[in-house]
Amino acid sequence: MKFRCTFTRGLAIALIGAFILVSSSLPAFSKTYRWQPSSWLPSGISWDTIAYMSDYVKRMSNGRIIMKPSAPGSIVPVAEQLEAVSMGIMQANFIWPGYFPGQLPIAFTHGDCMAAPKSIAEMRYLYEEYEDGRIMKILREEYAKHGVHLVGNVYWTLDNLIISKKPINGVKDIKGLKFRSSELIALQLAKLGAGTIWTPADEIYTMLSTGGVDAITFSHAADMVDMGFHEVTKYWIKDPVAVGPATDAFIVNLKTWNSLPDDLKAILEAACEIGSARNKFQAELKIEEAWKFVKTKGIEVVEWSEEDARILADTASEVVPEKYLKDPAFKEIFDITQKWAIEKGYWDKK
Repeated sequence: MKFRCTFTRGLAIALIGAFILVSSSLPAFSKTYRWQPSSWLPSGISWDTIAYMSDYVKRMSNGRIIMKPSAPGSIVPVAEQLEAVSMGIMQANFIWPGYFPGQLPIAFTHGDCMAAPKSIAEMRYLYEEYEDGRIMKILREEYAKHGVHLVGNVYWTLDNLIISKKPINGVKDIKGLKFRSSELIALQLAKLGAGTIWTPADEIYTMLSTGGVDAITFSHAADMVDMGFHEVTKYWIKDPVAVGPATDAFIVNLKTWNSLPDDLKAILEAACEIGSARNKFQAELKIEEAWKFVKTKGIEVVEWSEEDARILADTASEVVPEKYLKDPAFKEIFDITQKWAIEKGYWDKK
């Protein structure tokens, strides 16, 4: 009897010890978050990167955050993504800020920073380091007012080209042409004398082939090739690009973000880093291949003079709508960007 009691007590102690050992190896915070983030693009490099980031987050969090990307519009329309995250209908999303300046004035510049930076490295420096990272601080403050946390920027290479059916060898050739374009670059082209319209991406090929437009701005060379635009245009301007780098905003519902332990927050922030790196690497590969391809198809590659490139760049600071400049947060970002762009020699000092 004594032996049995001793054995039972020993077994109990062993089980308790095993439990303590196993428990100590588990995360202190074991709640599982299941999100279905979307984007504004249904395919391509940036879309594939969301899946890449989701896998990274799942592995690094030991399954505590599971992100299963959802197709754009499958949960809410793209134009309602910011509100959906704010209300908690979606817990996280990768938004293109340019869709939301009506709700969030700083969104007008967030995606491309007024076309001033020429590379992802420059854009990141301007947002996150210049003036002690003041722009990023402003962005986070403004997003927070809408009930969302800006986890970070997921940078990507836009290299928004001007391609055309007619030769455009400098800014003087823009006047009188009809462009399919959007956002800031459309305002710049209009100032230089062009007519501009906007159509969805799936209508661009028809507009070019039927003569509905003379030229377009859309994306980088790889995307242009994927869309078949080399079949209905003749001239592609390689330098300058209309817009160089860009960024999507990785946002999470603010209450959800505040509920996360610090280690999960760090993992999500790190995911922005690896996503940006993947975007840059993939774009370098595919864009280079695309330029080689279009030359074999008879596309004439055009490069402007430095003076014409500067004139185009300068118009970005001149066409920003006054309604945005009346917003204090936007105005501060504009002033910081202008100071940086003048220091770099990209904009002329007014």
